[in-house]
This record gives sequence, structure tokens and C-alpha cells, in this order.
Amino acid sequence: MKLPWRKVRMWKCYACGKCCIAYTPKLTYYEYLKMPEQFVMDKRGRYYIRKFGRRCPFQNRNLCMIQYSKPLSCRLFPFSVHRRGDERALIEYGGEEYYVYVDPFCPNITLGNPTKSLMEKVIQAVKLVSGKEGDFSRLTCNIDFKNQFKLQSSNNYFLKAKR
Repeated sequence: MKLPWRKVRMWKCYACGKCCIAYTPKLTYYEYLKMPEQFVMDKRGRYYIRKFGRRCPFQNRNLCMIQYSKPLSCRLFPFSVHRRGDERALIEYGGEEYYVYVDPFCPNITLGNPTKSLMEKVIQAVKLVSGKEGDFSRLTCNIDFKNQFKLQSSNNYFLKAKR
């Protein structure tokens, strides 16, 4: 069961990688088109990253190798944004109503009254979903992933792949 964001005091990503093991990320149609077929699983017209064993194919230890191009569902975790829901999940942004929930699976969630930092993250999640902004730096760990992995174009080849 997901929690309305107003029940969460704070959250910060520490790149533990538990979400990458426990969940199978859903892909948007555009993300599906960009990804090579061997990394995609189709379930009745909905597309997901295909796991190999228990892990995401883009996970190296507990870090994401495609940090700057990962799917929207990964960028948002542990948040989910909906158009309807519980009043405690309501947030108004840009003259529209959104309902934001937090997945309590994440071990870095602290319950209580929301801090200003959490409010900023909720707004960032809404911006991502509404397409008003692509930056998700507040919603992810602040590790310098490019230097961590010394990514080369061969490691990031799916970004250029087309179906």
C-alpha cells in the first residue's frame, strides 16, 4: 500500500539498489522504442525492463549504469503521481491537481509531517510526470555516476538503438 505524501516526513536516495531488485520498471512507449528487444518484456501491451535473475540488466552492484537516461518509473521511485486519489495525497501545481504517493518499501522513508525538502521532491516528481521538467537530480542519489562507471558509448548503446 502506498502512502499519501503528506504522511512522509522525509526521504533521500542513498543508492541502496533495493528498488532495482524488488521492482520491474514500467516503460513508456517511447522508452520501449529506444530499448533493444532483449531488455524488454511485454505483458499485454505494457512494457517493462526484462530482469536477468533478480537484477535489472543496467544495475552494477547497487548503482544504475544508465542513471541519466533511466526510465521515468525509475526516476520517480519511490513516488507515484496520479490524477485522482486521497485528499492527503493532493498537491496543486501549475493550476492542476495531482495526487502523489510514496512507496513505503524504500528503507529511507521517515514518517511524520513533511519537511520542506520532501515538498520540493514531491513538486519535482509532479514536474517530471507533467513533462514540465526533465531534471530529477533531487529524486536520486548525488553520486557522480559518469565518473563512477567511466561510461563509454558501448555501455550506453541502447540510448541510440531504434526498433
